[in-house]
Amino acid sequence: MSELSKCFYEVTAGKTCRDLCHPEYASCWLSFVNTALRLLPGAYKLYLTYLVIPPLVKGGGYTWQYWKDHFLSYSTASYKTYVIAVVGLTLQCAFYKLFGKLNYYWVMGFPGFFSAALSPKLNRIHLRLQGITYFNMMLEVMLKKSKFRLLEVLRESKLCGMALFMIFNARIMEVLQHGKVNQFWIMYPTKIREPNREEADDSRVMGAIYPRPYKACSHERSCDGFIFDGIWKYSFAGFIIEFARALITKFPLLYSNPAQFLPGLRKILSFKLMFFLAAYIASYRAIGCLLCRHHGEDRPSHNRIASFLCGASYLIYPKYQVFTLAFTKFVEMSWEHLFKTGKDLPEWVWKLQRIPYLRITHACAVGYMYHALVFHSHLSPPFNSKAVNYCSDNRVERLKRRLLSWMLEHEWRKA
Repeated sequence: MSELSKCFYEVTAGKTCRDLCHPEYASCWLSFVNTALRLLPGAYKLYLTYLVIPPLVKGGGYTWQYWKDHFLSYSTASYKTYVIAVVGLTLQCAFYKLFGKLNYYWVMGFPGFFSAALSPKLNRIHLRLQGITYFNMMLEVMLKKSKFRLLEVLRESKLCGMALFMIFNARIMEVLQHGKVNQFWIMYPTKIREPNREEADDSRVMGAIYPRPYKACSHERSCDGFIFDGIWKYSFAGFIIEFARALITKFPLLYSNPAQFLPGLRKILSFKLMFFLAAYIASYRAIGCLLCRHHGEDRPSHNRIASFLCGASYLIYPKYQVFTLAFTKFVEMSWEHLFKTGKDLPEWVWKLQRIPYLRITHACAVGYMYHALVFHSHLSPPFNSKAVNYCSDNRVERLKRRLLSWMLEHEWRKA
C-alpha cells in the first residue's frame, strides 16, 4: 500500500460519501437531481473550441447543411459528455453504498472508467477525439510519475524528445504516403506524380537556390507558392487555436472584470504553436522541393527525409501534448498499416483486431485521469482540470480540496 493510499484510508475512516462528495445535500438522491440539473451548460462550454475552430480553419465554402451538421455534432458530443459526468459523479455514491466505505481506487478512478464505458457511445470521430486526448494525457502523467531512469532522461532532455519526434514523424508520413491509412496528422504528403519536362519552372526563390529547367515536384503550384501557402495556412491555424484557447479561458472576465480582459488575454496568448507549425510545414516542403530538384523527380525517399528533418521544429514547441500525440499516431497508424498491407497474418492477429481498443482505451484513460486529478493534481495537465471542472460544475475541485484539507489536518495532528 502506498503512503498516499494509506493516508487516504486513515483520514476517511468513518466518513461517508456525503462527507466527501456532497456535504451540501442531505441525501445522495438530492445530490443526483441537482447534478443532473446543473451540469449541462459546462459540457457545452467545454466543447466551445470544437464549435469555433473548425469553421475558422475551413475559411469558406459554408452551406446550410454544413452548419446544421456541425452544430448537431457539437451538441451530440456535449450532451454525451454531460451524461458521462453525471454518471461518474453519481457512481461515487453507488460504490460507497456497495462497499460501505470510501475506497482509494473507487473515488473518481473506477467511477470515471464505468461512466465512460456505460454511457451512450460517442460516434467514432468524437470517441477518437476524446480517447486519444485522454490517452495522451494519461501517457503524460505516467511519464511525469515514472522513476525509470531512461524515462527520466527522456522527460528532462528536449533533444531526446526531438529525436524521437523526428522518428515518429518520419514513420507517420511514410504510412500516410502509402495511402492505405487515412488518419489525422499535422500534414499529409503530396501524391507522387511523374514530372512534366515540358512545364517550365516558375519559382523565383527556389529557382535561384537550385535552378531546374522544368518542374520536378509533384505539387501543382510553383515551389515558392507551395511553401509560402503552407506557411500562411499553418501559421493562421496555429494562431486561431491559441487565440480561441485564450479567449475561452479569459471570457468570464468580460462580465466579471472587463478592464482585465485584454491584459489577461495578452498575458496567456502564445505564438509558439504558430511558429512550430510554420517551421514544420516550411522545412518539410522546402527540403522536399530541393530533393526533387536535385534528382529531377519526386521519390518516396524524399518524403521520409523531409519528414524526419522537419521534426526538428519540435524544439520550438516541446510540449508533452505534441510528443504523446506523435507517439500515439506512430503506434496506431503502424498497426493499421500492418493489417491493411500484411499478407498471411496468423488467425490470432486478426482476432486481436476485433477488440474495441478505442472504447477500452477511452474508458481506461478517463478513469485514470479522473483519479490523477484528485490524487496527483500537480502532475495532471491543465486541460484535464479544466475539462473535469467545467463538466462537474467544480464539484470535483471541491472534493479534491476537501480531501486535501483532511490529509493536512491529519498530518498536523501526527506532528
